[in-house]
Parts: sequence; structure tokens; C-alpha cells
Amino acid sequence: MMASIVSFILAHQGDAADPELLRWIKVQMDHLVGSGPWAVVAVMGIVILSMPVFIVVVYVMQSKRRSDVAPMNQERQEQERVR
Repeated sequence: MMASIVSFILAHQGDAADPELLRWIKVQMDHLVGSGPWAVVAVMGIVILSMPVFIVVVYVMQSKRRSDVAPMNQERQEQERVR
């Protein structure tokens, strides 16, 4: 039992990721953007920052829609009370 644990620990790769895979991803990103590494950083930064902006925009649109629907629901409830 102890030997299998020791062999598992020794067989474990210490790198966070495969260096060849990381190099391939970097080359593909450089090729896709067509510029240097700062262009890739800028593109990834824009993508990362656009996600929360998109969420806030959707939230504001939904809250506006809810506020437009709320008076209609109140009118309908008042009409049902009158009946």
C-alpha cells in the first residue's frame, strides 16, 4: 500500500500544464491576432472585461422591462378587484 502511494507521488508531473501544449496555444494565439504578445493580452483583457459589462447591461434591460410590466400588473389587479 505504501509503495503504491510513493510511486504515485513520484510519477506525478510537477508542471502545471504540458509545456508543448502551452507553446502551441501561444503560437496559435499569436497567429490568430497577428501581432505580438501584447496584442493577445489586450484581446484577452477586452474579452474578460466585456463579460461583466454584458451582465450589467442585461440586468439593466431586464429591470427596465420589469418596471414597465409592473404598472400593467397593478392595473389588472385593480380591475379584478372592482369586478
